[in-house]
Amino acid sequence: ICGDVDSCPFDPQNDQDGDALCVGVDSCPLDYFNDMDSDIICGNIDSCSNDDQNDADSDFICAPVDSCPHDELNDADSDLLCHNHDSCPFDVHNDIDSDFVCGDEDSCPVDDVNDADSDNLCGNVDSCSHDREN
Repeated sequence: ICGDVDSCPFDPQNDQDGDALCVGVDSCPLDYFNDMDSDIICGNIDSCSNDDQNDADSDFICAPVDSCPHDELNDADSDLLCHNHDSCPFDVHNDIDSDFVCGDEDSCPVDDVNDADSDNLCGNVDSCSHDREN
């Protein structure tokens, strides 16, 4: 291309990405959108080109699609609460008996006093919940 018709006379690639910016000015010479998400990673090498956090939780799901962008397990217990907002991240019922012990760790998940008489029977199945001898 002759210099008088060449839009990028000092760019041997002649604006390879077609964004009307020549190599000397183009911060992303192979990215037409020039780093669309403004994360300082050009789109042609950005694994999450629409996610300025670049998959913050490293779960291989980019933010526009990631329902839990800061939870690498993506709501492991499927209770619609992401780990960073879930008081019991592995308990779908979120401490159903309100004893401050999550169901995945609670020996009596539906007994709020957790076997009050220490007879190894949870209150919901113990016919004498306050009698150690039953």
